[in-house]
Amino acid sequence: MASIVNVRLNDGRALPFTSEFSLQKGDKVVVLNDIFQEFGIVESVGEGDGENLGSVLRVATENDIDLNKRMLDFCEADKEKVLEQIQKLGIECKLVTVLRSLDNKKILVMYTANDRIDFRQLVKDLAGIFKMRVEMRQISERDEAKFYGGCGQCGQLLCCRRFLNIPRQTSIKMAKVQGMALTPSRVNGVCGKLMCCLQYEYSQYRDVLANMPTINSIVETKDGKGEVVFIDVLGEKVAVRLEDKTKAITKYQPDEITVLVRAESEEDIDE
Repeated sequence: MASIVNVRLNDGRALPFTSEFSLQKGDKVVVLNDIFQEFGIVESVGEGDGENLGSVLRVATENDIDLNKRMLDFCEADKEKVLEQIQKLGIECKLVTVLRSLDNKKILVMYTANDRIDFRQLVKDLAGIFKMRVEMRQISERDEAKFYGGCGQCGQLLCCRRFLNIPRQTSIKMAKVQGMALTPSRVNGVCGKLMCCLQYEYSQYRDVLANMPTINSIVETKDGKGEVVFIDVLGEKVAVRLEDKTKAITKYQPDEITVLVRAESEEDIDE
């Protein structure tokens, strides 16, 4: 019976493939993806949505492993040749990498670009140089970061490189809810897009804040009326500046206060 395995490919992506073989994490395999034969390493077994999958052709032999190393050795030289043709034709795109299929019948050119580009002449020229089929694949800035790797603000290897096979959708609202400074250096990853990890704790913050008054709301406490000045999400408490100026700002549990006038939040304004 066929199973689903996630396989990490040479370009850094981990994709699901169907397999008729009994595999486990760490096994080296040869897969067929979009008529492109590639080498990869199994990351997990029994996961995947079953849509648009390639297939595992075989468990990699020593010959396959050696052949893959030789194909990767061509990478830099091939990249220089492709870059030379891109510059010659004046094409505005950023070349990320160039990979050869394991059977040495196809060249895969991965790039990023802001606009749609006509590559017909480039493909024709490259086919003449390499004597094999050429496939142009536009990837996102997130995919580029996954390919090169690196460290995030937390000091850890990028999530997309380490374990996050499919980038999660993020929004600036997630950063707002978590009280983060909305400057690019704080909320953007090395790819220049919003950090994927903004999604990790968003639901927890959202659920806690749903039971909290908004900042600047007027509330009644056991110590008198006051204004909400801060929400301690992790401690699940509300900081209130009391009308009695002689008392310091005090934190209360949500059930210890009554909202008299609810202030409009940024989330209300966004909606």
